[in-house]
Amino acid sequence: MWNQILRKNCTACSNPEVRCNRTLSQNIDIKLLIGGPQGGGIESAGQIVLKSLVLKGYYVIGTREYQSNIIGAHSYFTIRAKPERPGAINFPVDAATLLDAESIFTHFQDVKKGGFIVYDTGAVNTKLRLIAPMPKPLKERLTAFFSEKGLEPVAGSALKVAEESGVKLIGLPMKDLIRKVASQTQAPLSRASKTINTMGLTAMLYLSGVEPNWIEKAINQHFAAKKKVADMNVLASRLAIEYIDEVYGGPCCFIPEGPLLGKEVMLATGNEIVAMGKATGGLTMQTYYPITPASDEALFLEGHRNLELAPWAEEALNLKKLGAVVLQTEDELSAIISALGAAAAGARVSTSTSGPGFALMNEAVSLAIMAELPVVITVWMRGGPSTGLPTREGQQDLLHAMFSGHGDNPKIVLASGDHVEAFYDSIKVLNWAEKFQTPVIHLVDKYLASTVTSILRPEIDPLKASIERGKIIENPSPDYKRYQITEDGISPRAPMGKVPMVITGLEHTEDGMPTEDPVVREQMMAKRRKKFETVAREIPREDKVVLHGDPDAKVTIVSWGSTKPIILEALKLLETDGIKANFLQIRLFQPFPAKEVLDVLGRAEVVIDVEQNDLLQAAFLIRGYTGYEIKHFVKKLTGRVLWDTEVAWAVRRILETGEREVVVSGGA
Repeated sequence: MWNQILRKNCTACSNPEVRCNRTLSQNIDIKLLIGGPQGGGIESAGQIVLKSLVLKGYYVIGTREYQSNIIGAHSYFTIRAKPERPGAINFPVDAATLLDAESIFTHFQDVKKGGFIVYDTGAVNTKLRLIAPMPKPLKERLTAFFSEKGLEPVAGSALKVAEESGVKLIGLPMKDLIRKVASQTQAPLSRASKTINTMGLTAMLYLSGVEPNWIEKAINQHFAAKKKVADMNVLASRLAIEYIDEVYGGPCCFIPEGPLLGKEVMLATGNEIVAMGKATGGLTMQTYYPITPASDEALFLEGHRNLELAPWAEEALNLKKLGAVVLQTEDELSAIISALGAAAAGARVSTSTSGPGFALMNEAVSLAIMAELPVVITVWMRGGPSTGLPTREGQQDLLHAMFSGHGDNPKIVLASGDHVEAFYDSIKVLNWAEKFQTPVIHLVDKYLASTVTSILRPEIDPLKASIERGKIIENPSPDYKRYQITEDGISPRAPMGKVPMVITGLEHTEDGMPTEDPVVREQMMAKRRKKFETVAREIPREDKVVLHGDPDAKVTIVSWGSTKPIILEALKLLETDGIKANFLQIRLFQPFPAKEVLDVLGRAEVVIDVEQNDLLQAAFLIRGYTGYEIKHFVKKLTGRVLWDTEVAWAVRRILETGEREVVVSGGA
């Protein structure tokens, strides 16, 4: 980063022998980290850093790692900013703000040579053994590390190791600065102490080349509804800058303005994007039972369930408001059953959960298939099995989604790869559920859920969304048959209450009456099979598979879900090494696009499957549906975010050594 930014009062601009970096904004790649205790405002701190960089004109991505602990344990937010959209987080970072001793111990080796660490000088004497929330295995590894180096296991030793590796240390006397904030605002120390994050992030941003005005603007935006809080944090930011100027001489350089300066940009998490997509797609009811990381989607919908529309949107949609009923039920089975009841009555419905909750919905998935009830089930995957890693990343629910429900159970399963894709997919799955009268499982994950990215307004356009309700009829005739056998396997659907009908989970006749007649049974099995032949035929290829990169590349990477932007970044890294590869993203898993997948894999000389599960579930499905056996694999099982650098390194290693499987493990 440092050789790509502009010195204050720089004389290089007028020196023809020195290249001026003012025009080099396209080369900037800033990677930052802020860490502290859970419940200590790390989320807000990360958001302010992101907003500062967006206001400066850069695309950003940021993700938070946190433990399944309400308060006290370590949490950190990683940010990356570039002139073009960054697709992945990776380490080491350029700078880190480490607000407590546990953060110092956790991340002292995560900053690159030439970077810097901002820390609280009051934390340096904290002993490793006294940090209660820190996991025991990490304590043991660190104790052995310091023992081998002959160092006392205190935070100061960790900082010393970082300094010896070429990292600059920026110590802030947080207690003294907090007292100044309290004194100048007449606020109690307990309230002033909440500005510690702002002082730390300000020091990091300022020394990274972001001018104070952008930081203050971001603070004011973040606390727009709380002027006193905003004013106190602006004061804290200014005090931190004064200290940095006085003790460390201020920043050596400022980064130039980025290409997004002055443009309309939205910052949103995956949870928020999916909720926006559902609202745009005409959702009328969402059910849920609280579970990480799915709850935030439902809570966002709940908080915006009566959306005031701008005049242009009001005119275009012919609506005054967008709205949806959001229902928290007593458990996950109740959530999906409530959704099915609403679907039978004609509502456009979804439910949201993650792996453990989805397991409890299995019986109702079968009911939805047999009763031909349209429902979207958004599954936010996380690390399993069982409760597993409630707040960590995983792609372990693919086979669960494919084979959920008992009996022959055809359903639609779609996986989204990034925020923009997830927005439009959230509309598509609502359309497909109603058009094909079936449950649709929309696979997303914790990484997408908690990752914030910058999105330009044209990238998400509600007017591009079309609402398709399929064969719904508002005024059915008296001889209406709910399960009428048709050429495409899809029956006309009337809302319950419009005409007498039977909706059942038992095998049934065309009019819904339960039956065990063998001839009718065969007819109804054929009807459901025809429906999925229609699904496979009518869903367009681009919603089934997407081939990214040169179609003639000899190396093909296969993956799915949120690995998409990470692998796209890895392709760029590989290309700099002269390795030409492409990426086959599988989006639709049921009905499985066997021909489309085989067409691509059959042309490649080397195929490498990348997944974040141990069973390599996508490769299993590829083998089962196409007969093609992938021979090389990259997987990550730690529950931490996959890095683009890890993917590129693993692909290089496979190409060099021919190894069958490479496991990558980066991340704290």
